[in-house]
Amino acid sequence: MTLETIEAPFGVVDMGSNGIRFGIVTSLSRHLPVAYEERAPISLLEAQGDEHFIPQETIDQVISSFLRFKTICKHEGLDPNNVKVIATEATRIASNSKQFLDSIYTATNWKVDILTKEQEAIISSMGIVGSFYKVNGLTMDLGGGSCELSYVTSNNNLSSPLSSPRPTKRLKTSSSPVSLPYGAAILRKRLLKCDDEPKKKKKLYQEIIDQVTIAKSTTNIPGHLKDHDGYTLYMSGGGFRALGYLSMAFTNHTSVSNQQVKTKKKMTYPIPIISGYSMTGDELMELVDQFKDRDPEDLVTELKVFRISKRRTRMIPATCFLVSAIMKVIKIKQIYFSEGGARQGICYHMLPLSEQLKDPLLEGVKSHVSHLPHALSKTDFDTVFKVLKDAIPPLYLSPDHPLQLHRLIPAALHLANLTTHYPKETRAFVAFHMPLASGPLANIPGLLHSERAILALILAYRQGGEVPDPAFNAIEDMIGKYGVAVCKYVGRLMEIIFLISPRQPGLALLESGIQFKLIRPESSDDEEDDDISPPVTPNSQQFYSSSTLQIIFPSKPSFMLEAPAVISVIENMDKKIQPKKFELDQEIQGLDSKVKLFSVTIVRS
Repeated sequence: MTLETIEAPFGVVDMGSNGIRFGIVTSLSRHLPVAYEERAPISLLEAQGDEHFIPQETIDQVISSFLRFKTICKHEGLDPNNVKVIATEATRIASNSKQFLDSIYTATNWKVDILTKEQEAIISSMGIVGSFYKVNGLTMDLGGGSCELSYVTSNNNLSSPLSSPRPTKRLKTSSSPVSLPYGAAILRKRLLKCDDEPKKKKKLYQEIIDQVTIAKSTTNIPGHLKDHDGYTLYMSGGGFRALGYLSMAFTNHTSVSNQQVKTKKKMTYPIPIISGYSMTGDELMELVDQFKDRDPEDLVTELKVFRISKRRTRMIPATCFLVSAIMKVIKIKQIYFSEGGARQGICYHMLPLSEQLKDPLLEGVKSHVSHLPHALSKTDFDTVFKVLKDAIPPLYLSPDHPLQLHRLIPAALHLANLTTHYPKETRAFVAFHMPLASGPLANIPGLLHSERAILALILAYRQGGEVPDPAFNAIEDMIGKYGVAVCKYVGRLMEIIFLISPRQPGLALLESGIQFKLIRPESSDDEEDDDISPPVTPNSQQFYSSSTLQIIFPSKPSFMLEAPAVISVIENMDKKIQPKKFELDQEIQGLDSKVKLFSVTIVRS
């Protein structure tokens, strides 16, 4: 599939079956930046009814919305003719489609491109790819009129300052993606026609199973994408995203690296962002079984969930009915939800290969800090980055480590100084919220929720770690005690580095003469110190080990180090990175509560 590349800034209009999305794209960059987005709640599929005829009233509403967006483009300084307009299933099947599109062109001078089913499936999968750092698995996009199935696989490691050189291999997607006629709106209509007749409903269920079986074969899914636990599935589209919001509202636990962590009590999920949210296949099955046979109107009365409208609520049983049938054919081990849609898909598809292979998180963070007065210079960044990298055990910097520090640490460094000029009591609080839903990085792609949590904790501990917010404990629970220990270590180490001189930290490190030396204890048969030896458990041993950091002072005294504001933080680092007493009474993820991952000693020449 080829798309005509247009110069940024430009507008994108996605005329879907359940709604029309407008967006202004500021540049063709990996983090897919937008200046403005909005959605017009116009369902072309519902409006046209069984006759597949779009009434004039709906056409007028569409044109009014288009003219509004065209005016917004002018206000943004965008050439109103530099707008890409696409349409999908509802426009494809409308009997008066030509009249509809002619009316739009007459009123706006915008030509609408109707995507074929195959093109829609490709654009949908590219929208998902654009939302994540790496994608390896099946992709499904649920619209009002259709559900697209494809796959994306990438054996390459994308670039980061701590990973190997960037390869030149492009992502591989299915050459024969499938568009199934089971969009949420259409399926809801078909279920209503079953009139509570079990035989009709069972026949429809079997029909979906049969069609998904054919689609699975047609898509030619590579065998390596499935292991004994099943496939990883990336879901997009409003109907699927509603299931993600339902899971946030009704699930009592969170997860990282497929390990479940029980929370102390049910509370509001701390990251109400759908993109990057995940759940297991078993959790999804439990959820769809709970709602697939519910009466839509009863749900509208009973269900009040963040980001799920009444109209979307009525489609939940149909969506769950569809997912239940899909999971009879395709074994799913993990689900990741994506905000990516046609806008992201079109933009990602138009990116040059060199841009596609960049990390969306790092590109977004660098763009965010580029004009801020407290951002690091390249020289300072490079100097601090080298010192920090050498002070962190290599195990934690591996691209395969679940904490993903190889890409989160560079991002944290770019952000580390942004709240230093805030009132002291707010520095950690504001830094903690930066990558969360209430922060300026909430819209940056490329972050799973566990990664947002890790980045938030590193930034908080870099600023002292005092965050008077219940969400702080929930975020710590998301990644478990060992993950928290690593975040504390990295954050407190950054605190010392930036404290020497927050204005020119790289230069100050060199001038002060301070050194950081990492010592990895050698294991021995007679070693009996439980505070040093890592636990022997299947879930932790391969990812965590004990280390000692030596902070070596120069032989010549330095006032940059010996000043009370600095020396007190250095001397207290070992104490600050250890678990709190109440934490020692808990065993999370099956890990030994006695284990001490890091220790810090001070060496004076």
